[in-house]
Amino acid sequence: MSYQDPGLNPQLRIAFIGGGNMASAIIRGLIKHGHRSAHILVCAPSQRTRSRLVQDFNVRVHSDNSAAVAFADIIILAVKPFIVPLVCNELRPLLEQVNNRLTKQRSDQEGEQKLLISIAAGLTHASISDKLPQNVQLVCAMPNLPTAIGKGLTGLYVPGHLDSQAVDDAEQLMRAVGDTVWLEDEQQMASIVATAGSSPAYFFLFLEAMEKAAIAQGLPAKTASKAVLQSAMGAVSMAMASKEGLANLRHQVTSPKGTTEQAVLAFQHGDLDALVARAMDSAARRAKELALG
Repeated sequence: MSYQDPGLNPQLRIAFIGGGNMASAIIRGLIKHGHRSAHILVCAPSQRTRSRLVQDFNVRVHSDNSAAVAFADIIILAVKPFIVPLVCNELRPLLEQVNNRLTKQRSDQEGEQKLLISIAAGLTHASISDKLPQNVQLVCAMPNLPTAIGKGLTGLYVPGHLDSQAVDDAEQLMRAVGDTVWLEDEQQMASIVATAGSSPAYFFLFLEAMEKAAIAQGLPAKTASKAVLQSAMGAVSMAMASKEGLANLRHQVTSPKGTTEQAVLAFQHGDLDALVARAMDSAARRAKELALG
């Protein structure tokens, strides 16, 4: 599917329920892309969290989740998964009031209908929408850790009935912190968890192992760390910029009977492909288990 790319409407009011790390990352991205802090509200029970958000971003804050419905066009559920049902039960009567008012007014004005975006891992669209009023506009999103530096990847899923403006708004909002992919089948969200959500840890683990090996070979710790991290960044940058596939890029570095070939052969003799596949299968399986509750 292809989607419009109009850019997020700067007049949209966005509320976060929950003010943790992922909410902060998205807020940082929104403000960096020009969204006014006055158009962002965060509802959080902790005074410490609210004070931090005001200090860091100068956004509006509130202790009561109901303020999100009154304030926002888009509400982002940024709480832990087990809290989402409680929040939905709290918001449901308020959202029903909005829907009833719109029905009476027969209004189709832009921005009237609320859009909810859930970034809670392991919760299906159906499990959340069942606790909300009928026909509520809900998108499920799975951002990953690099979202915190604007380099994230977010998997997005919604059933086909969501209107195109809501789809565009959800995509543009998450593009403030990285790139996006839309999933045609919600079952694919488990693969997004394994491929993007969990994968930063895989890379950190591999880089950590390389760093340890370099130190064991005699490099100073700082030199080993710099060599590993800079090389990783360079390799990823080349892969992103190149039209060559990953296998072709690897072959370009791997001279016959050279040093790189010996390292690659060691990985292959250890059946690296199978090990990675087992790891990703384990992550996807756990994601499906969480989705089932």
